[in-house]
Amino acid sequence: MEWLLQAQPEVAAQCILRSGAQLPDATLLRLRQAWRPRLTNIADDPEPEARAAIGRALGSLTLDGRPLDDRPGVGLRFNGRRRCLVPDIDWVEVPAGAFRYGDEQKRIKLPAFHIARYPVTNCQFRCFIDDPQGYADDRWWEGLAERTERPAESSWDHANHPRESVSWFEAMAFCRWLSQILGYEVRLPTEQEWEKAARGADGREFPWGDFAPGHANINETWDDEGPHYLAQTSAAGIYPQGASPWGCHDMVGNLWEWCLNKYKKPGDTDPGGDVRRVVRGGSWDNDRLIARCALRFLNAPVNCRYDHGFRVFCVSPIP
Repeated sequence: MEWLLQAQPEVAAQCILRSGAQLPDATLLRLRQAWRPRLTNIADDPEPEARAAIGRALGSLTLDGRPLDDRPGVGLRFNGRRRCLVPDIDWVEVPAGAFRYGDEQKRIKLPAFHIARYPVTNCQFRCFIDDPQGYADDRWWEGLAERTERPAESSWDHANHPRESVSWFEAMAFCRWLSQILGYEVRLPTEQEWEKAARGADGREFPWGDFAPGHANINETWDDEGPHYLAQTSAAGIYPQGASPWGCHDMVGNLWEWCLNKYKKPGDTDPGGDVRRVVRGGSWDNDRLIARCALRFLNAPVNCRYDHGFRVFCVSPIP
C-alpha cells in the first residue's frame, strides 16, 4: 500500500475494495491528502490519463459515508435542517453584460447569474435517487411529458464523475428537488447562459482560448489533433487549464450538458412537450470541432445517453 499510494493510486483503491479491508480513518485521510492535490497539479502530473486514474481512486472510496474526494462542488455536505447529506454546489458568479454569442459572434446582453462550477456528479444525483422525497416523488415531475420510473445505471459510477445517462426530464426533476432542498430556485441554464459561462465575453472558441491538446476530456486522436483519448468520463475538474474565464470547469468535453430551451425555438423554455432540447459542450467521445463552445446540438428529452449530463443554474444573487 505504501508503494502503491504514490505509484498506482487506482490499483491501491482496487486492492482496498476487492480485499474488503476496513482501513482506519487515519489511513483514508492520508490517501486523500496524498491524492487530492494531484487531481489539478498539472506540473507534477501533466498527463490527463494519470490525473483521471487518481480521480477514479478518490471516487471509489468513502470516509464517514462521503466520497473521499471532498472538493467543494464535487461531493456532498450535511444539511442540518433535513439531517442528511445533500449535493454541495459550488456556485460561480457570471457578471451582467454583453458577450459574443454563436459562430456569428452576435452581441447579446444577459443579467448576472450563478452557474455550478462543475456538472452534477454521480454522488450528488444519487442523493436525489435515494431520498424518499426525491426521484420517486411525483411533485418534481409535474407538467413534464415523461415520468421515468427508474433511473438508468451510470456507465461510470465513480462518485466524483459527472452523472451521465440522464434524460432532460430527469435533469428537470432534479432541479426542482434541489430547489426545495436549498430554498431558492435552481434550474437548467438556457443555451445562451451556458455559452456565456463557457466562453466568457470575448467570443473565444474554447473556454481557455484557442485549441490546445490536453485541456479537456475529448477525443483528440480523431484527425490526429492530439495524443489523448480517455474513452470515458473523468472526475470533475481535472483539467484546470481548461477552465472558463469565470472559473467553470468541464464546459467542453466530459459530457454533453442539457439546456433548458427547445432546439428549434431557442427562446422557448416551456417545460411541456417532448420536442428536442439543446445540449452543449461535447463529450469524451467527440472531437474538437464538435466540442466548440458555440456549437449547438440536440436530443430528444427522453433519451438517457451514456454521454449526456447537466449542470445547474441559479439567477443571482445566491441567498
